[in-house]
Amino acid sequence: LTPLPPRARCAGLNVSMDPTMSKRRSYMRVVEETPQTNPFANRTATLSQGCCRWVFMRGLGLLLFPIRVGLSLLNVIVVLVLTRLATLGLPDGDMDPLTGTPLASWRRALVAPLGILARYQLLLLGFWRIRVKGSCAAKSEAPIIVANHVSGFVEGTYFVMYGKVAERSFVSNPVLGPVMKATSSICVDRSDPSSREIAKKALLRRSSDLGFPQTVVFPEGACTNGTAVVQFKVGAFAPGVPVQPVCFRYPNHFFDASFTFPTTPGSYLLGLLLQPATAMEVEYLPVYRPSGAELAMPALYAANVQQAIATALGVPTTKHAAEDVALCCASEKLRMPAEAGIVVWQALSEGLTGLRVKEAMVVLENFRTLDKEGNGCIDFDTFADSIRRPPQEETDNSEEKLALASHELRGIFDLLDMNGDGYVSFQEYLWGVAVLNGRGDEEKVASLKWMFDSLTCGQGYFTKERLAVLLDRTTPGLGSEARDRLCAEADLDGDGLVSREEFIAFATKHCEDLALTADRLLRGVPVSMERKVVAESA
Repeated sequence: LTPLPPRARCAGLNVSMDPTMSKRRSYMRVVEETPQTNPFANRTATLSQGCCRWVFMRGLGLLLFPIRVGLSLLNVIVVLVLTRLATLGLPDGDMDPLTGTPLASWRRALVAPLGILARYQLLLLGFWRIRVKGSCAAKSEAPIIVANHVSGFVEGTYFVMYGKVAERSFVSNPVLGPVMKATSSICVDRSDPSSREIAKKALLRRSSDLGFPQTVVFPEGACTNGTAVVQFKVGAFAPGVPVQPVCFRYPNHFFDASFTFPTTPGSYLLGLLLQPATAMEVEYLPVYRPSGAELAMPALYAANVQQAIATALGVPTTKHAAEDVALCCASEKLRMPAEAGIVVWQALSEGLTGLRVKEAMVVLENFRTLDKEGNGCIDFDTFADSIRRPPQEETDNSEEKLALASHELRGIFDLLDMNGDGYVSFQEYLWGVAVLNGRGDEEKVASLKWMFDSLTCGQGYFTKERLAVLLDRTTPGLGSEARDRLCAEADLDGDGLVSREEFIAFATKHCEDLALTADRLLRGVPVSMERKVVAESA
C-alpha cells in the first residue's frame, strides 16, 4: 500500500456562508490534518537492509524453519489436549456470556500451563526476549485490560491466560476455539447489533465476578502498523469500570510484525517463522479510573484512553477506524487498490447521521461501476462517460431531454471533487453520496442544497423553465397546467427565478408528492446506499 495522497484545500463553489459547506470543510480539515501515513499498511517492503544482511537473515531463518515448525506442531497438540480436557463435558450454558459460570478449579488447573506454553510458542516464533515495563494490575483494581492492536496473533498469544472479546467466527477455529472456551472469552458478531449489547453486559457482569479472569479488549477493532492509534470503540468503556492500558511495540528495523495489508494469515505466520529474531516490548500503564464526565460519556472515556496509549507510544491518534479496514478488504475484492477504501471513517461518521458500513459497501460497488479501470479515483471524462447512455443504446427524445446535461455533470463532479485536484476518490464520492442520502432534518436540507448547487453550477438560481425540466425528471406525466402552477408556487417573490432558499422551501413542502430526491434529480448518477434486490422469476 502507498501512503495516502496529500490533500489540497477545498476549492468549492460560491457557498462560503453555507453551514453545510462548513461541515464539509471541517471534514476535509480532519482529513488534511490526518498524518499522511497509512496505519493499515505493512511496512516490511519499505524497511531497508543490506544485501549481505538479507542473505544472512534469510539463510538463518531457513535453517531454523523446520525446527520451529516441528516444535510448534508439538506445542499446539499439547495445547489442544489441555484445552479440550479442560472443557470436556462443559455444558453449553456455561459458555453463555450472560449466564455462564467460571471454570471449576480442576478445569483451571488443566488450563494453568497455557501461560508457559504460550511463551514457548512466542520463543519459537522468534521472540527471544520480551521487554516488559510495569506490571499487570489485579482484577480488583482493573477488571478490563485495553491494548493497542498490532499483531493480533502475537498479542493474543501473550495474553492467552486472560478472557478476550473476539469475533464469534474464531470459535469454529480448531486451534483457537478450544483456547477461547477454556479462557472464558466473550464472542461477538460485528454484523449483529444485539450481540454487541450482550458483550457489553457480559463485560459488566464479569468485571464484578472475581471468579472470571481479567478480560482483554483491543478497542481499535483492527490491526495497525503501530504508526498511529486509531479510533477506540466504546464497548470496553461502557461498563464504566477502571481499565489498565497496555502498549505493544515492535522495534524492528528490518521486519514489520504487524498483521496488516497485504499480509494473509499464511504469509504472516511464514514471515515470523523465517525471521531469526523479532523484538517486542510490552508496557503496562497505570490504571485509568474514569471521571464523572467519562462515566456519563463512554466515547469520551475511550478517546482519553486512546490518547493515553498514543502518548506513551509516542505516536499520534487518528480518526481512522476498523470500518476503514472493512472497506479496504472490499476494495481489494472489487480489484481496486486497497488504500482506495480508506475514508477516515470516524471523521466521516461524526458528521453524518446513522451512516453504516454496509451502506458504504454499496456506495463502493457503485463507485466501481464508474471507475472502469479500477484506479480508485476518476476524472471528469471518466465520470461523464459512465453516466451518459452508450451511443448504441436507442433512446426516445423525452429520455434525452431528461438526461443530465454536460454542465450539470460538471457541477456534480466539481462538488464531489472536494479538494479540487481534478479527481474524485472513493472517499470524496462516499461523502457526497452520504450527504445526498441525509437522514436527519439538517442533513435533508443539506442534500437539497447540494443538489441545487450542483445543478445550477454556482449560478444561484433556477429559471422557471429549468425547474419545469426538473419536475418532468422527477415526476413523469405531470401535466403542463400542474407544472406551471408548481413553478409559480416555487417562485415566492415573483421575480421569475427560483433561488436556493425558495427551492429548499418548495422541495421540503412537496417531499412526498413530487419526490425531489437525489436519485431522480441526479438522473443516472448512482447515489443509492441500498443494494438492489432482484426478484427471482417463478
